[in-house]
Amino acid sequence: MEKLAYQLWKKDDDSLENFKQLLLQNLSKDISELVSELQINIADADVEPANTLAQSNYPPSPNAVIFIKVKSYFYMDSLASHLKKISKKIQGFVVSESIILDDLDKSPLGHRAEGFSQVVFLEKPKTMSAFDWFDHWTNHHTKIAIETQSNFIYVQNTVVRSLQLTSPTFIAIIEECFPSSAMTDPAVFYAAENDPELLARHTKIMMDSCEKFIDFNKIEVIPTSRYRII
Repeated sequence: MEKLAYQLWKKDDDSLENFKQLLLQNLSKDISELVSELQINIADADVEPANTLAQSNYPPSPNAVIFIKVKSYFYMDSLASHLKKISKKIQGFVVSESIILDDLDKSPLGHRAEGFSQVVFLEKPKTMSAFDWFDHWTNHHTKIAIETQSNFIYVQNTVVRSLQLTSPTFIAIIEECFPSSAMTDPAVFYAAENDPELLARHTKIMMDSCEKFIDFNKIEVIPTSRYRII
């Protein structure tokens, strides 16, 4: 079984709402027999309040990120053709998945998940070895991310390989789901409602950890609506 992550950009003459419907309705039907799981994350109007959380060092940011599970990418030539048919541009990655938190009651199949999903693409700082990077991410940062944030879904995807020569050299793709109010309220985001001192402490702990392994000049942060389709 392989998991694929694709960044998708809509065509210039397409509206975001129409692109969303193409993904949720047409694409899901077209590839339903090719995949065992399909999740569609869309940077739609529902997450516009979270625009201040977005970061892009490779503008423009993708309009959608989809996660797919297949028996083998070897058989998936037709998958890419379906994606290219409805998109201006695609970038794909084979990833290895690690599910840290997964509250499926808040992300029912066939419906929009509660809150919003923040999808983050990370590159390794050149001064850091891959071993040290993964050691910090796995053995130190993961616990901090859970304890200092209000995330109820937390999925870590290690990039195994890119499917295009021109893609950024992302090392990991992270997905975290937060309550809707976390889009605009840092106290909710950092699990510190009505407690300014706790907010300051959680923010500092999280940022101190991030600075140890994240290159903020090569990061993509995309707030999205999450739909588990298959």
